[in-house]
Amino acid sequence: MHSIRLKNISKTFVERTWRTTLGIGKPIKVNALNNVSLSIPSGEIFGLLGPNGAGKTTLIKILATLILPDSGSASVHDYDLVSQPEKVRNLIGFVNANERSFYWRLTGRQNMHFFATLWNLRNAEKARRIEDLLDLVGVKDKADMPFMKYSSGQQQRLSLARALLPDPKILLMDEPTRSLDPVAASEIRKFAKTDLAGKRGKTIIWCTHNLEEAREVCDTLAIIHKGSVMATGSLEDMQKLITGKSLYRLKIASQPHDRLKKIGIPLSRIVQNNGMMEIEFAKEEAYIPAMLNHLVRQNIKIYACNRKDIPLEQIFEKLVKWDTDEHR
Repeated sequence: MHSIRLKNISKTFVERTWRTTLGIGKPIKVNALNNVSLSIPSGEIFGLLGPNGAGKTTLIKILATLILPDSGSASVHDYDLVSQPEKVRNLIGFVNANERSFYWRLTGRQNMHFFATLWNLRNAEKARRIEDLLDLVGVKDKADMPFMKYSSGQQQRLSLARALLPDPKILLMDEPTRSLDPVAASEIRKFAKTDLAGKRGKTIIWCTHNLEEAREVCDTLAIIHKGSVMATGSLEDMQKLITGKSLYRLKIASQPHDRLKKIGIPLSRIVQNNGMMEIEFAKEEAYIPAMLNHLVRQNIKIYACNRKDIPLEQIFEKLVKWDTDEHR
């Protein structure tokens, strides 16, 4: 089942300056999104990966019903994003890294009471929900401290607690670890993956330009560049997209290179260490069983054969390069 479906979503903004305001120059049109189509499964963390200015935040804001697309269609749990925005909002929690959306002089608990009231939570239900969420995100001991005194990590945790007030099925997380120290960022990632998605079955849209973070957190990725979706799928799908093959690391007893060449073992990358050879090569998955059987028949001792990830950085660079070359 898919929680979110997007079909040919486009959005253009007009940049205005003091020159265009005075009628001196023409407004500049910026295509933030260009025919974006995505299907996002329920209960997983779906990553929107791309550099700053790629269109990720625009897409998140459209899903949050904060702005409307110029064209295309979108649905969230079969509710139309444009014609049924109130139904969509009841399903979505929005987490961003903007601390200005809180009242700085109020305590964390007071902020939560204010936003709970906006969600029409009342009396005992509101109090119980707030206490449960403050405890869940780990800021209950800081709840009576003014928000202005919260660290960046504590602010982000409170933002997550606020987003969970209506118990949404979907969480939109726009750069959720931006400006956080490595420990706080790691805690947020772990909490999202193990608790929110793992235990509670939330569908999470994780928007980031951090390649390592995307690798650690996301089940499926969509790489966005200049407002267009370059590729979607798992990390393994992305790897096959740019190579047509998977990358493997084979560890065997040391052999003469001539013998390996006759057997048909690729010799592009070999490291010898303590009587063993580690060989990296790219091949189709179907080729591997036959290759291993062949080695066994040749009395070559095999210690390990594992698939190796192609770095996400390399995948991203190649996809972006292809897009740049196509538009020259």
